[in-house]
Amino acid sequence: MPRVLAALVLASTSAAWADGLPSGVGQPVLPPDVQEAASHAKKLSQAFRAISRHASPSVVSIEVRPDARPVGGMVRMRGMQVPMMMVPQAVPQGVGTGFIVSKDGHVVTNNHVVRVGGTIMVRTNDGREARADLVGTDVETDLAVLKVDLADLQPIAFGDSDAAEVGDWVIALGAPFGLRDSVTAGIISAKGREVGLSPLENYLQTDATINPGNSGGPLVDMDGRVVGINTAIESRSGGSDGIGFAIPSNMAKDVVDSIIAGGAPARGFLGIQMQPLTPDAAAGTGFRGAGVVVADVVAGGPADRAGLRAGDIIVKVNGDATPNMMRVTRAIRMCKPGADCDVEIVRGGDAMTVSAKLEDAPSVPVAAGRAAPRVVVPDRFRGQP
Repeated sequence: MPRVLAALVLASTSAAWADGLPSGVGQPVLPPDVQEAASHAKKLSQAFRAISRHASPSVVSIEVRPDARPVGGMVRMRGMQVPMMMVPQAVPQGVGTGFIVSKDGHVVTNNHVVRVGGTIMVRTNDGREARADLVGTDVETDLAVLKVDLADLQPIAFGDSDAAEVGDWVIALGAPFGLRDSVTAGIISAKGREVGLSPLENYLQTDATINPGNSGGPLVDMDGRVVGINTAIESRSGGSDGIGFAIPSNMAKDVVDSIIAGGAPARGFLGIQMQPLTPDAAAGTGFRGAGVVVADVVAGGPADRAGLRAGDIIVKVNGDATPNMMRVTRAIRMCKPGADCDVEIVRGGDAMTVSAKLEDAPSVPVAAGRAAPRVVVPDRFRGQP
């Protein structure tokens, strides 16, 4: 170190020793105008603190311990073959998050957290650990419900995800990388995201930090209610890049209620086959816009009875735009059987609306006590935390 620089360092250090370090206790250290601005930030911090204290007791960490599979073989000893000792085979463990929705122990999480099968262990915020039973799963929405037998549980309520707006503050709670009781904050970045992970997806997007291990945990609004279930991330690194996806609470609540009641969610059936509306096909009809082409109609089904025909272009279902087949599928399947469904179409250049009374769709069975099929992860690494 140059002598001049060394002297300056020693001089400054000596001055600090001589004058004593400032404590900052009881003395304003910021100008008045800055203090006023900082007070607003402190109020927001107080809100985050209060919401975290309210929600944390309802959040659990989940560990799935796959059943050990014994493996064996032959080992050669002094020219003889003898059986090896049967030992458990090491297999990966599932780790995730969940949250309590009833005092009698129902816990919501993601299906992909528990799909590996085996013993499901739940650890509460106050450190208690217990084995959980798998009540059921819904593959189409990637949701699962567990049941744990513990006393003095604190459930958290679902909020209204439809009322949540882009820009609203939200808090994500969970166990990223197994680090229990972690809290991050951000905003709702977008609504209605479709990323190709599940058939009925309609994700909330958030920049609240979500990492592997957060899956199944709650995304909580500023009223302390669950508006989403953290499910997936878009990532180039394998960790959070600021783009996370959560299942909307309004979609999740109906599924959870159905599973707890002992059945599969009731979903509507229209009875059509579809194909995308390509530019060439649109040019041939003279239609300019987004929609889906009816490729075929099931004879005697709701669409047939309502008068839908092959070649019709579906542009809206119950008032919601349907620019792609996923939107049509979701709009139909999220309707209750027996409900009247308004389908806006373009036929021969003319716009019209037909009303179809939906039937009960052939359901994907609710899986209880076993692993459910995998959720497809598309390219460009879209991880499921």
